[in-house]
Amino acid sequence: MKKIAIICGGTSPEAEISRKSASAIANALKNLGYSVKILELKKEIDLDLRKFSPDLIFPLLHGSPGEDGTVQGLLECLGFPYIGEGVKVSALCMDKDWTKRLLESFGIDTPRWVAIKDKKELPILEEWNSFPAVVKPANGGSSVGLRVVNNHSELKNTVFELINISEKVLVEEFIEGREFTCGFAGGRIFTPLEIIPKKGLYDFETKYTKGLAEFKPVKSSLGEEIKSLTSKVVKALEIRNLCRVDFRYNPSNGKLFVLEVNTIPGMTETSLLPLMAKIDGLTFEELIELVISAKTFVD
Repeated sequence: MKKIAIICGGTSPEAEISRKSASAIANALKNLGYSVKILELKKEIDLDLRKFSPDLIFPLLHGSPGEDGTVQGLLECLGFPYIGEGVKVSALCMDKDWTKRLLESFGIDTPRWVAIKDKKELPILEEWNSFPAVVKPANGGSSVGLRVVNNHSELKNTVFELINISEKVLVEEFIEGREFTCGFAGGRIFTPLEIIPKKGLYDFETKYTKGLAEFKPVKSSLGEEIKSLTSKVVKALEIRNLCRVDFRYNPSNGKLFVLEVNTIPGMTETSLLPLMAKIDGLTFEELIELVISAKTFVD
């Protein structure tokens, strides 16, 4: 392989983050000796791809469209091999409701939840009796739109607001305790991190504002349990190449809960997956080479 195209941007609320990931990976690939071109996701993307004629494509699209299998389907129709997960896995992991259904069927704990797809379903919320509760779009990433509510009035108002901008909204049990994340790339599961926000939630602002959260490697028996559960999630969802799994841990009962699975995690040099790889002795360039050389991309 000589030529690699990176697709980023688009219309997602996370488009700017994807552009930062694309820039970081482009620099790493150039240092590794590849010819690289960054392409913005737009209507003419097929023409841009044919013009460059890459040997491999690295989709770095956070959110929808792009992380949800849509661009992966286009690339398969055009006949271009690409890094990451295929159409089915991308679509299922992007939809947090379906991800949780699959995890539950494999006996993997995930917070209790209900999915609201239409305003006509709002009366279902009368039966919800667990507060505080987490409300978030079912098909978003980077904690965009995530809220914590404390009563039925806040719950209804928040769901009503989000259902206007998202085709499905998730209401989820709030798990008191600690937050962790664990990365998988090129067949390797990395040392997990504990995420410690300096105030409130690990929301969009906290994720992308330097200094608002602390990250600690977890090398204890709990860390091994998180790695083992990450392996189980990867196998259950048939993930082949790349992902990051987010968890909550309830110390009162010692249970780990899977929150969601991100198949195109942030890949700037300060993102969590590269940080985990660094803890395990890999430079950013070595991580990118690992992802590419694993040869688990879709062709």
